[in-house]
Amino acid sequence: MKTNNRALSTTTKDQTKVILITGIIILLLQLTFHLAVDAKSLPHFQSSTPDSIQIELSKQLNSPTVLKQLNFPNTVKRFYLSNTFEASWLRPAQDIAPTVSAMLLLDCVRQYGLQPTTYHPQLLDYAQLYAVLSTEKRLSAQQKVEFELMLTDAMISMINHLHFGAYNPYLSSLAIDQGIAGQLKADDFLRNAINSSNLMDTILTVQPKFEQYQQLQSYMRLIAGQYTCDSYETPEREVRSIALNMERLRWINWTSGSFVHINIPSFTLTYQQADTTYGFKVVVGKEKTPSPTLQSQINYLETAPDWKVPKSIFVKELIPKALKDSTYFDQNHIAVYDRQENLVTIGKSSLNSIKLHPEHYHAKQTAGCDNALGKVVFRFPNAFDIYLHDSPEQQLFKNTNRAYSHGCIRVEKAALLAELLLKADGQPSKTANLQTAMKGYVKKNFPLKNPIPIIITYLTCTVREGMLQFHNDLYQLDNDLMIKIYGKPEQLTKN
Repeated sequence: MKTNNRALSTTTKDQTKVILITGIIILLLQLTFHLAVDAKSLPHFQSSTPDSIQIELSKQLNSPTVLKQLNFPNTVKRFYLSNTFEASWLRPAQDIAPTVSAMLLLDCVRQYGLQPTTYHPQLLDYAQLYAVLSTEKRLSAQQKVEFELMLTDAMISMINHLHFGAYNPYLSSLAIDQGIAGQLKADDFLRNAINSSNLMDTILTVQPKFEQYQQLQSYMRLIAGQYTCDSYETPEREVRSIALNMERLRWINWTSGSFVHINIPSFTLTYQQADTTYGFKVVVGKEKTPSPTLQSQINYLETAPDWKVPKSIFVKELIPKALKDSTYFDQNHIAVYDRQENLVTIGKSSLNSIKLHPEHYHAKQTAGCDNALGKVVFRFPNAFDIYLHDSPEQQLFKNTNRAYSHGCIRVEKAALLAELLLKADGQPSKTANLQTAMKGYVKKNFPLKNPIPIIITYLTCTVREGMLQFHNDLYQLDNDLMIKIYGKPEQLTKN
């Protein structure tokens, strides 16, 4: 009943909107195919004199009150300063295609996981568009410029939000507004987009090229209605889950090429090459010691990353300390192995066995976040001091929930991944040396001539073989981002 009531209450508004859009598009088509005469024969659509608009634009862009209403005031100012304060959307009737395209794009923001409330909907509607372009309403230059500025800010905001994300934890809106060296600048991009043959398609090219993003985007368009922009009779959970995970993928600064992608909630690692994809299972951090999301590069592989503790130290120093404190090994990143290289779980019983027969056991210590890094570790710089590494606890990869580590990420079939990286790096001849070093537990580094990007994400829904899959929200991060996008829980039913 609630959905029906909402539909009934918006019928008049929707009908008015359809009429306005239809009228503008019909006019646009007529002009495009030269079915109308020159602009003088269209008395209902004309712009104000350039001088009055330019003067008003300059005035409003120097008004603190106006600037506070803009999402990206510095970018908007740069946009008009470079254009000597000429209007971009207040156009003659025969040239309104970009303006109409911009308005239509704002109609479809939900299809891209964005929210209409961000883009000045109180001022940017089709009734106002008609009024701005029509002499019948006789709007002042101030009112027309207000529409002009808000539409520019809406387009700049959409460009930034599609590219960087609306809630990027690594880049603030202020930093984006001031301009980031070497990265997309929305004012320059919009200027070129307006002059392109298709403004809508051009703006959408700023979205991430990440394959998983594109799959989520396609799925969102499918369920949200590709051709009816404001038809959203779809499962709300799916729409919102896709939206927040698309947002997370916009935080990644990646363009093209091979890369290693780890997704924490799905416990998966994907090694993506140009024409081949390899999949691996991973173990990630526990809830109390979560694995971080990050972006870096794997610079080298290291075999035998642990320090093998001399037998005398193991017997005379470590075992006595562990007998007094059963957490000693764990606290000091020490792993104990039997003669078959099986990792020993430390407890009262195993400690007694170690005490009685120390010659049957040996220890290795790591400087990493996990006690046992296995035979090979993949080194990449990061502020969290975590690694991607092998694991002697291969049985853990059989579990569905694989959150066991202290933050580092363990990969199944680590030797295979290491060999694939060396071969792709143009060093296939070194794979034999790698195998020998791992088998003999010999410490050795294998630098990559071309470091491989590594991306660690937290995606709680993904698309696989065309189907949407949900993953456990291990660290309970969805709710906070959901509130940022859609508002507090009590507000959610209003959207």
